[in-house]
Amino acid sequence: MQPDQWLAQYDATLQQAKAKADSVTEQVGQVAGSASSPDGTVTVRVNPSGGLLDLKLTNAIRSQDPDRLASAILDCARRAQRDAAGKVVEVMQDVFGEGETLDFVKSQLPQGYSGDGTDEPTNPARRPSGDDDDFGNDSYLRRS
Repeated sequence: MQPDQWLAQYDATLQQAKAKADSVTEQVGQVAGSASSPDGTVTVRVNPSGGLLDLKLTNAIRSQDPDRLASAILDCARRAQRDAAGKVVEVMQDVFGEGETLDFVKSQLPQGYSGDGTDEPTNPARRPSGDDDDFGNDSYLRRS
């Protein structure tokens, strides 16, 4: 292959990659996730990274317990984030198909995202043990 042919082929490959990246950027930029509480008093909308775009509350919240309302808002936000994450995965799957790129995207999603709209089981964090098995007061920092 001649150098000019190789450069032309390489340039075409770069242009295809740029077009694909531009397409993904545009499609992901349009993604938003949303969720509402079962009683419809809370609706949350988030951007592709899970940031809050909109929070709508009905007048019915005035009679709700503040802790219950806070819980409903957080639950809606979590479900909206899962919804947005699922839409991002769909975009990436349409553009790149199954493979390492999609696996990487999925690995970057919030903890608890399983891909099917349900919560993924999470293991509770264990508290570190206060016992470090070092019974001596013989730190190398204290040696002279």
